[in-house]
Amino acid sequence: MNALKSSAASLVGVVVLLLLLVVGVSTNQLLYSIAAVALAVALVVLVAVGPEKMGIGLMLIGMLMAPMNALGLGGNVTVSDIFFVLGFGLLIPRLLVGRPKLPPMYVAGASILFVGGMVTSLINPGTAGSLVGLTKVVAAMIGLVLVLNVLRPTGRLLDAMAWAYVGGQMISAAYSVVRGGAGMAQGRAVGLTTQPNFYGLGGQMAYALLIFLFYRVDPKHRWIVVGAMAVVGFSVVNSGSRASLLCCALITVAWPIVERSAAAWYVIVSGAFVAVLTADRLLSALGQDTVLDRLKGNTSAQFSDQARESLLQQGFDTFWKHPIEGIGWGKDTILAYHNAYLEVAVAGGVLTLVGFVLIVAALVRPLFRQGTPNRLAYAGLSYAAFGMIGPTLYDRIVWAVLALILITYQTAEEELAAEESPPEEPDEPAPRRAPVTGANRLPRPRPR
Repeated sequence: MNALKSSAASLVGVVVLLLLLVVGVSTNQLLYSIAAVALAVALVVLVAVGPEKMGIGLMLIGMLMAPMNALGLGGNVTVSDIFFVLGFGLLIPRLLVGRPKLPPMYVAGASILFVGGMVTSLINPGTAGSLVGLTKVVAAMIGLVLVLNVLRPTGRLLDAMAWAYVGGQMISAAYSVVRGGAGMAQGRAVGLTTQPNFYGLGGQMAYALLIFLFYRVDPKHRWIVVGAMAVVGFSVVNSGSRASLLCCALITVAWPIVERSAAAWYVIVSGAFVAVLTADRLLSALGQDTVLDRLKGNTSAQFSDQARESLLQQGFDTFWKHPIEGIGWGKDTILAYHNAYLEVAVAGGVLTLVGFVLIVAALVRPLFRQGTPNRLAYAGLSYAAFGMIGPTLYDRIVWAVLALILITYQTAEEELAAEESPPEEPDEPAPRRAPVTGANRLPRPRPR
């Protein structure tokens, strides 16, 4: 009976596949043709490897596409979003049997943020727009984190997801180099993103992941990680984003302090030496506004500083007018002030700000735990600093990486408990009794 059902399912799959191929080849619309052929190929892969493996594969593609938010369907829907949704859809059976294990600090922060955001959206005018903005924030800060925590990709799969993101940023950097001046915005490179700051932010997150990967590869292959660091570091410099450069510098300084490692010091000192030797030639070859030019205070940087100061003043003025209830999560509110903490405070009030701070703290804390640090949390430290000078709240460029940090929470707690508990003393073996032989047999007493 099972064999009959399997044959019927295979027959139906072949028929559907042939129909899709016919539609794809015969239609006059190129987009429809590509979509039909892609769907046919997806069905073949689904039948060949099964839904779970295909779901994991789609997630890896989603991570690869995460730093490239210019590839999308409009309306803030990116190709990365599509692959994540499809991957999670195929993994629903696995997700339904899993249980989330998240730090109490994160759970408290997420609960406060969600409840406070809902209350703010309902009591302020423009409820619909506020709910849309809040949904985007919750989907990134809570939804993506929760799903990946339940799925719990560890070991090689976790490494593969980190490498996929780094690979996506390297593709974006290569695209920027190939396009040259045609791929710039106001003299700054944008890669495969919608603006230079997003391009720099992708490099910043990839750099943090490479510190994690530095300890995951075989020591004799660490040169690959260092080479990738050079590429993503180039993308940060080329983007002109001062915020991302400063955040990369912060975690570079924190790296040897956290690790207490001579290897980390060696990489940092060697990298700085090479950068000093090649900086002039590299900057001349770029022939554009780099982050170092903007740090010196060129015209572009001065204009940006003036605009940010004005927006920050507006944000603080708005917050002090509505410190408790906020003004809602509309698009003009949550992406306006070049300070993520101020944006949350203006949108949801001081209580919601407390929730956001708890979420960020939960992402940084694993870096400073006892024993071996959770090196994925370098990305959390990087974003905690970026939030003070950048506006990004919910973009997948950030949260595709941050969602990885809390995946290993349960394992980290178990390792910490194992390190703190003393080793059990082995039981002493009971003394063995000598076998009864003629040599040690006691004589029987004679009867009297």
